[in-house]
Amino acid sequence: GQRDRSGRPRPFAALLPPDTVLALEGDLGAGKTTFVRGLGVTGDITSPSFALLNAYEAKTDLLLSALALVYLITYSAQMIFYHPDETWYMWATSFGYFLWLLFVVDLVFRVGLSPDRWRFIRTHLLDVLTVAVPQLRALRALRAFNSDGILSKKRGALTGKAIVSAVMTTALVVWVGSLMVLGAERGAAGAEINTFGDAVWWSFETITTVGYGDFVPVTSMGRAIATIIMLVGISVLGVVSAGVAATLIK
Repeated sequence: GQRDRSGRPRPFAALLPPDTVLALEGDLGAGKTTFVRGLGVTGDITSPSFALLNAYEAKTDLLLSALALVYLITYSAQMIFYHPDETWYMWATSFGYFLWLLFVVDLVFRVGLSPDRWRFIRTHLLDVLTVAVPQLRALRALRAFNSDGILSKKRGALTGKAIVSAVMTTALVVWVGSLMVLGAERGAAGAEINTFGDAVWWSFETITTVGYGDFVPVTSMGRAIATIIMLVGISVLGVVSAGVAATLIK
């Protein structure tokens, strides 16, 4: 391209005569909207990809969050009433894999429609994590609490208070964390967490960052789950502390 006197490339828009009209043609997600923004256009820019993405998410978010809760129920039954040789258990396992495949298709489709794919991935880390690591797919139940989830504040199922939302999220993380660590530790050599009661006690210890040390995960997956729960515990503590501080200031 052409360069100015300093040797730097000249902006493409500076090379165009006044009142130039450009026609851009390309597949959805090819980068047409990003290109227009790069020209320095300051007005409203409508993206057909973004419009399709919004329409798709508006129709599927509620359904997917409901399916995530259904999976949480079936997964809970599998972990608490552990009978891997029974028919119902096998059907529940098949449903879990089917739902994971559905989430894979959903994520790939939304990434493909997003005008800025990397930004979409950065802002949807939970979806990416539960697809990339199938063992963590029970965390997808947190989708029910997002802005369009079946239990979201927008839909009126929860109040708008940050503390209430934090408590609900904490309860869900403790429950899911207990199930997941039990699934990861059960049957492992030297495992200390072998019952659901042990798993729930361990989750409470971990999320409150108390850590008595009476139960310790011995598997890599169990330790990864512990890390996630500790991070959530610290975050929730910050939300509650901020809420109390704001109340005292008022």
